Amino acid sequence: MSNLITFYEHQLITFEQLQEKLKLSKNKIAELFKTINRKSNITAENNEDKEDDGIFKIYYDKIKAKQYVGFVAVDNKVIQVLPKVFQECDYEDRDKILAFIKMMNFAYNLNIKEQELAEVKNIASTPAVYEVFIHLFAYSLLDEIKRGFYREYVRVREEKKFLKGKLLVDKQIRKLPHQRHKFSIEYHEFTENNLLNQIFYYTTYISLKKTKWQINKKLLSELMLIFEDINLRKITIHDFKRVHFTRLNERFRKSFNLAKIILSAFGEVEGEDAIGFFVDMNDLFEKFILSILSKSLNIEIRYQEEFNLFNYVCGLKNIKQKPDYVVYKNNKPLLILDAKYQEIKTENGKPTVSSDILRQIYTYAKYYTLKYGYEINSALIFPKSNKYNCEFSNNPVGKAVFFDGEIKLYVLTYDLEKLIETDGIDKEFIQCVERLINENKN
Repeated sequence: MSNLITFYEHQLITFEQLQEKLKLSKNKIAELFKTINRKSNITAENNEDKEDDGIFKIYYDKIKAKQYVGFVAVDNKVIQVLPKVFQECDYEDRDKILAFIKMMNFAYNLNIKEQELAEVKNIASTPAVYEVFIHLFAYSLLDEIKRGFYREYVRVREEKKFLKGKLLVDKQIRKLPHQRHKFSIEYHEFTENNLLNQIFYYTTYISLKKTKWQINKKLLSELMLIFEDINLRKITIHDFKRVHFTRLNERFRKSFNLAKIILSAFGEVEGEDAIGFFVDMNDLFEKFILSILSKSLNIEIRYQEEFNLFNYVCGLKNIKQKPDYVVYKNNKPLLILDAKYQEIKTENGKPTVSSDILRQIYTYAKYYTLKYGYEINSALIFPKSNKYNCEFSNNPVGKAVFFDGEIKLYVLTYDLEKLIETDGIDKEFIQCVERLINENKN
């Protein structure tokens, strides 16, 4: 597929390689990536450099992906970035893409079913993130519509020769004599031509123009026939904000979320300057671990509020700190957790963690220990695959006691290949966290 380029996080691809794949000049390739950077919803560290350093870092002879994963389509060219942890894994590209989407499913509660992902795995076609999202959208929406078309009461204002509903008096009395043979009325009609279905119709229309998969074309064509009585119009950013979910339309929330991802990635949301769908991999990993722990443990996991590092500061700004999450039981904290999407370095065969991360986790654990009056241990969580942090096969990777002799630190890994091989749950990791929680009970 000559219009598809796949990066992994922090991967470098030369202009020569891109020219061979995209069949574009160096200047046009540079402009393509500058457009992606400029129009992405990711803020560069220096706004003046956003064109050259947003999603991608543009050098004179190469392009480098940063820490963002996702996909974007510009001028019929599709650029996708996948997690680096899967780069060297001995799996097909399709498996890596499905693992990435499954990870997002956990982290952002997209409610994608296992059988839907299994259906994608059986499709023998080009592995592209946008094609998978289109398939999931079409497949799930068609399945819901077969259970019943969504209809709702829509307010209608029009001119009629007969009264129906409510007469709009203010509008009626301003009419000229030759206009008074019609009434300005307002009424509510129970119809399928509502905002939610208009969003679905437009997403179907755009997806059909973009997809190359035959199975997607079949599903989308069926949806086009179903939506033939719906108004086809450009969807705006305000339309998405106007949709409200109730018990009557909650079953369409997944299709709605997928529609928003697809339209945003293709730059088809009117009033939204940003194009593409990208998330920070550090944030994705953090939310993924929280979701896994919340679903696997019968215990409360909380995101934490910021706290001031100092009780008293004179003439200096106080420092705000916040751990990723804390494990609670009976409203008492038991374990401090911090997810780090990084490679664990080794020195003399032993794992090492940067001093900044160690100081950070110690501060969190010490704060909660002093606040609650008993020792609260901490754990750092890193990703793992068979080619990334792979030398650390057992949980925990390491254990340390800080200089004060009170607070223990554990280093754990989560095997992200479980997203490819199983339902995504690393049972060894869960069991290790359970042991640390039980050890810390007071």
